[in-house]
Amino acid sequence: MTDETRELLKNLSRAMLRLHKTLLDASKIEYEAKYGTIKSKNQYFQLVIDDAHFAWLRKISSLIALIDEAVSVRRPATENEAQGLFNEAKVLLNFQDLDEEFNAKFQTALQNNADAVLNYNETLGFTN
Repeated sequence: MTDETRELLKNLSRAMLRLHKTLLDASKIEYEAKYGTIKSKNQYFQLVIDDAHFAWLRKISSLIALIDEAVSVRRPATENEAQGLFNEAKVLLNFQDLDEEFNAKFQTALQNNADAVLNYNETLGFTN
């Protein structure tokens, strides 16, 4: 992959990470309102990994992980693989994913969180 593509992927990853953190924080607040305070970081980590409430966010974190792997020195992606990651991000961010539950939860989260909208708009800028 070209240096320019690698840098764009890194920027996309950083933007998606900020978006993910904002959405995760909001989901934590929703979870605690429904089920009570999360008592420890370990419990929170386990919930994020295993609980259905946070499951929809795993699509975003998985894509971030794939992008980070693609820009790594250890196993750099090809230009075609990099373009595929940009396309995956575009599909996910434009509510074109086949997972309708993800699309609905993502759209609701954006409607309810101005910070998430700002992060979302920033992230979209790296998928064009």
